[in-house]
Amino acid sequence: MSTPRCAVCGADVTDAGALVDFLPREADLAWHATWCDADESTADDSSRGEPPDAAWLCARHLECGLVMARRLDIGRGLALLREADAGVEVRGQLAATLGVDEWERVLRRALPDFAIEIGSDRVEIEEDWQTSYLEDSEIPAGASNGVECTSWSVGGDQSMVGVDRIAVYWRSGAVARTDVHIGSVGPHAPGWSVWVTPDADATRFGSQHVSVHGEPSPLMGDLLRRYGLDATRVRP
Repeated sequence: MSTPRCAVCGADVTDAGALVDFLPREADLAWHATWCDADESTADDSSRGEPPDAAWLCARHLECGLVMARRLDIGRGLALLREADAGVEVRGQLAATLGVDEWERVLRRALPDFAIEIGSDRVEIEEDWQTSYLEDSEIPAGASNGVECTSWSVGGDQSMVGVDRIAVYWRSGAVARTDVHIGSVGPHAPGWSVWVTPDADATRFGSQHVSVHGEPSPLMGDLLRRYGLDATRVRP
């Protein structure tokens, strides 16, 4: 196996470097789903190649690259990293908050890892769609109580982990708010959930919009810390 090279400068990546995951794009999720569905006999690392949303970075570019990766996809992130490498001040181009769609894709990309965490023998992501009803206290004033929920989940013999995208609509038909929820339930382990509930008409969110119930799993805790999110509210 050849030594990986830095995506910015082309230098050999030593032990001080790393493969960095940037924010996934929808097409990147399709790549990950393909390999989740692949037969185990053909899904080895040599045939798989590197994920399209990940890049090798040498020690010199790793720290800055990790900052970029928390807020940008690989195309934008590497372009900005090359500008920074050339001496351009780029800090003002990084958002302090995270996009709701971006967070949903981060969680969906992590579902195979959650499957491993809960001890599932096989990674199979199931997708579902349904309508639901929220009380007036759970939606912005002037929004409809009927909501649409798209779900992605992985399961094992003892528990399951699911990601939900919940679209709340104004009575005019436009999207009022998009919530993102992830949680784990099982008969023999305490459940947990993490909710992102942005402001009305907002497409980005910060820690003030994150609430938790129970104790998030180690993997969920790592994701919250990686993307700079602190749960500021506790759900009953």
